[in-house]
Amino acid sequence: MKIAIIGAGFGALAVAYDLSKDKNNSIEIIDPNDSAGGLAAGFKEDGWDWTLEEHYHHVFDTDKAFKQFLSELELREQLVYKKAKSSTLYNGKIWQIDTPWTLLKFKEISFLSRLRTGAVLAFLKILPNGVILEKFKASQFLILTMGKESWKVIWEPLFVSKFGRFKDQINLSWFWARVNPRTAALGYFEGGFRNLADLIVGKLEKMGVKFNFFHKVEKINKIEDKFILSLIDGAGKKFSKEYDLVISTLSSPIFSKLIDLPELKQDKMLGLGAMTMLLRLKKKILQDGTYWLNINEKNWPFVAMVEHDNLVSNKHYNGESLVYLGRYLEASDIEYQKSTEQLLADYRPYLKKLDQDFDQNLIEAKVFKAPFAQPISFINQSQYLPKFNTSIKNLYWVSMQHVYPFDRGINHAVSSARKLAKHVRMETSAS
Repeated sequence: MKIAIIGAGFGALAVAYDLSKDKNNSIEIIDPNDSAGGLAAGFKEDGWDWTLEEHYHHVFDTDKAFKQFLSELELREQLVYKKAKSSTLYNGKIWQIDTPWTLLKFKEISFLSRLRTGAVLAFLKILPNGVILEKFKASQFLILTMGKESWKVIWEPLFVSKFGRFKDQINLSWFWARVNPRTAALGYFEGGFRNLADLIVGKLEKMGVKFNFFHKVEKINKIEDKFILSLIDGAGKKFSKEYDLVISTLSSPIFSKLIDLPELKQDKMLGLGAMTMLLRLKKKILQDGTYWLNINEKNWPFVAMVEHDNLVSNKHYNGESLVYLGRYLEASDIEYQKSTEQLLADYRPYLKKLDQDFDQNLIEAKVFKAPFAQPISFINQSQYLPKFNTSIKNLYWVSMQHVYPFDRGINHAVSSARKLAKHVRMETSAS
């Protein structure tokens, strides 16, 4: 069976790995980029011996599907874990509140609010399945259980910055998924996740999988029992190829441009784009060792600062300090259209509050954008989830919109993709 997989993220690599075990399958992966990795795509600058992701990435110790996948690929030993410090910027001060003990010392809210907050977080950590919470709005639940003070100081600024106009519509299952799997130790692959993707590509090529990078799918048509994909290569040449089965790993807005499917028009599958600025610096901004800094100040233009070299040694990056500034917004937002220079001008006053010598410290700023990187989890979202099967036989779909109540992540991409591979094998063997 000739199979096309559209997209080359880690989900695509996982489904290709499983389906390629059937020697009767001929598999091609099609992606417009120069390499695999999806949202974990990476690059390397002169003088670096490791690659770096365009958008910050790490995995948790609880990410069993990902670790199992690496074990099967004989790559598990290159996944290294390190305890990471998370903090919050509030009222001009950086507070570490990532453990019960540090939360109790957070004096910006009352002691009772700290106790209530810690108790609710502990409950969410031990609750095995958070989907049962999807009938509640996260904002209402957190105000009711943790109290208004905790909501106003710790959580509301993050919901406002992350979800904008959707902040009061996010369900509690999404919040559970942000709390439950989190571990103090974070994992990073030696050489970067671009290195991991390249290693997997090499293994898949040996298994017979063909990769078509710099190829964009423009249309999917089905004629009788065959799929005709209209393609354009990196040189601008247009041509068509025929397949028996197609798997899309694209988000619904992008997938819907390729084919008209009713399930792609469902109005509960909205999402936000990610806009990440990467700063290459001569020295650290976060000198206290914080890896992840939540920005809980009002009206700051980014929601998180991630100091990569507080997780991974900067010896792999020619001694540079590397800082991500994360932000989520609708791809139609005028802010999303801004250039690197415009965004840096917007961010500079805030960065100088953290580092007075920022201008002298800066080597280069880069901005990376992904138009769909944060699905919106509405009340009872599970009722609107997409299926693996589309309304067209032998056209399948798996994406970050399938991993609910989680919103994204390499572990969940791999897990859902391997479930799809099992599903495809069962359906095709029965037909």
